Amino acid sequence: MMKNPLILWITDPWDTLSYNNDTTLRLMDEAHKMGIRTYWTSSDLILKTQSNTRLNVQMWPRTSTKSIEMEPSEFHHLHYRVDPPVDFNYISLIDQIIERGATPAQILNPPVLIKTQSEKVPPIELKAFAPLLHPALHREDVMITQTLFKDFDHIVTKPMNTAQSIGVKKWKTPSSDAAWIALLETETQGFTSPVVVEEYLPMIDQGETRIWFAYGEFIAALKKFPAQGDFRVLIDSGSKVVAHTLTDEETIAARAVGSVLKKQGAALAAIDFIGGKISDYNITSPGLLTQLEQVHGGKNFAREIHEILLQH
Repeated sequence: MMKNPLILWITDPWDTLSYNNDTTLRLMDEAHKMGIRTYWTSSDLILKTQSNTRLNVQMWPRTSTKSIEMEPSEFHHLHYRVDPPVDFNYISLIDQIIERGATPAQILNPPVLIKTQSEKVPPIELKAFAPLLHPALHREDVMITQTLFKDFDHIVTKPMNTAQSIGVKKWKTPSSDAAWIALLETETQGFTSPVVVEEYLPMIDQGETRIWFAYGEFIAALKKFPAQGDFRVLIDSGSKVVAHTLTDEETIAARAVGSVLKKQGAALAAIDFIGGKISDYNITSPGLLTQLEQVHGGKNFAREIHEILLQH
């Protein structure tokens, strides 16, 4: 067990956070209640830091906007919880933190994992639990996707570099070369920005299961349902969430996922399933922790997560 830990949480800018439901803020509050010395900073504060070896940080609870400068080496853990990449600042910020003195071992989840593991494409070790999918960026991907998905009535496209279902679309599977070219050219913004083409999972009508893990250990699960008139789960647009007990099929999948997460060194993860197939592999900034606690009768999962984190 870590003694007298000093923890820093790194998020998106303060005014972009949802204060009542933000998972990071929930974890920070619980850390403070547990006597863990807790600090917070954000991508914009780090970029404004004048020192080449320090970071602008604020004490938590955040009683003012005044920042102090601290060296990364002073912290036991730096929880990097910026939403997935929309530009290269997402990646360069990790490198800046390391350049200022943080070791990769301090940063959770591991920097190499954050940089290389797409949330839209599960690890190859979990292929048995993945839907049929193909990352597409180049014109030659047209023929590949056309062949792979010719027997499916519908497909889904997911931008590789967005979060929160932004840009996710459902399509009737194109029936001609020209239609495939037009679709991929549009969704990749002229073959410049990668998307994932994936089979449409009709069991979304029965909800999407989110399973929370801490270092590969199962925490709890909830079921979330598509927003009215949409096939996507949109929490901010009224998607319903309920407590969920894993099915036998999901239990088998969760064990496999937990084993892979342990090997990857992923401290925090929330993996989504539709009909037993992985729909999102959330290892960058897994969320919905406050909702998870609420639907399970107010159980303190944040404390359970911290107890696991402090063992590493």
